[in-house]
Amino acid sequence: MRLRHLLSACLMTLAVATAGGASAAADVTGAKSFVEREHGKLKGLVDKDASADRVKQAIDGMLDYDELARRTLGKPCPVGIPSCTNHWDQLTPEQRAEVTGLLRQLVEANLRKNVRKTKNYEVSYTGSKEVGSLMKVRTMAKAKDKPREPPVQIDYMILGNGDAYRVVDVMSEGSSMTKNYYTQFHRMLTTPGQGYPYVVKKLREKVAKSG
Repeated sequence: MRLRHLLSACLMTLAVATAGGASAAADVTGAKSFVEREHGKLKGLVDKDASADRVKQAIDGMLDYDELARRTLGKPCPVGIPSCTNHWDQLTPEQRAEVTGLLRQLVEANLRKNVRKTKNYEVSYTGSKEVGSLMKVRTMAKAKDKPREPPVQIDYMILGNGDAYRVVDVMSEGSSMTKNYYTQFHRMLTTPGQGYPYVVKKLREKVAKSG
């Protein structure tokens, strides 16, 4: 009898583990399909020189700006930073909204620039995998008329599941957007004489240059 119970328990554990593995694999596959669809739509608009509004709408359909902003301020730590300071919870609701709005403008400009680099390039979606709580989907763009030119690599970090996916970080040639911003913000927020007003000042300057 005891052996039967032990065997049943083992089978139950195996079933749960298998279901969990299947769910994770489905999420990774779903994330890759999401990027193929949304990135393909965005690149198609850029290739056709679509209006700025249409390109903006396509970018907005991919990104979760609120989550991205939280990660740039350490909630949670960006990928590649094992421990960090949660500056997000130190801000007021008004400050959070202000930073998110400015980052939204910057991220839109940066992503638009990255995609424009691949205009008239052949894009392939070369792989996807779990990275902690996120899923990374890699894109490689190769110039059609310059075979010797190295491909442009852009990785999208995806948060979500089978119901909804959103990009919460973009890695261009291995450099994480949220990690770079967190490093800059942390330095400014912890340097005497700078702090939050200085962060906003620098963000506004970057937004002005990105336009």
